[in-house]
Amino acid sequence: MFYTKRIAASNEAATILALINDGKQQMNAQGISQWDDTYPNKNVILQDIEKKQLWVYGNHYEACVTVQKTDHTAFIQRLVVSSYYQRSGIARFILTDIIQQAESEKQVDQLKISTNHSNSPMQHLLTSLNFIPSKKYRMPGREQFGSFLEFTYPIRICK
Repeated sequence: MFYTKRIAASNEAATILALINDGKQQMNAQGISQWDDTYPNKNVILQDIEKKQLWVYGNHYEACVTVQKTDHTAFIQRLVVSSYYQRSGIARFILTDIIQQAESEKQVDQLKISTNHSNSPMQHLLTSLNFIPSKKYRMPGREQFGSFLEFTYPIRICK
């Protein structure tokens, strides 16, 4: 399976926000307390687009993800798959794509992603891809969601 990917453009914000809202509905239906009416919101999405760190996968907005790079770490955030494509393997494809890109570009030493303690499908996916649970914490401003789990993926640099 292969999905096209591209950086999101500002004129796509409404469509991406609809995809995010679809993800919120999916999480709510599964009892996952990670996102709510206030987060992620239009301003967060617009910032991701402006910084050119929001990737759209598929020709029909099948999924999107934000990848924010700092000095030695790439943070994977707001990964969401459309309910039409749920359980199709696209989240695995996206994470594998990010890992492969990080390993080939050699710009970061590690990937990090956080998920809520109630999001067991994402936890299972991350561990199956060899992400290592590295920290349990309460997210400032989102304490009502309980604890979050941070997973780390060390980048193998082949020389």
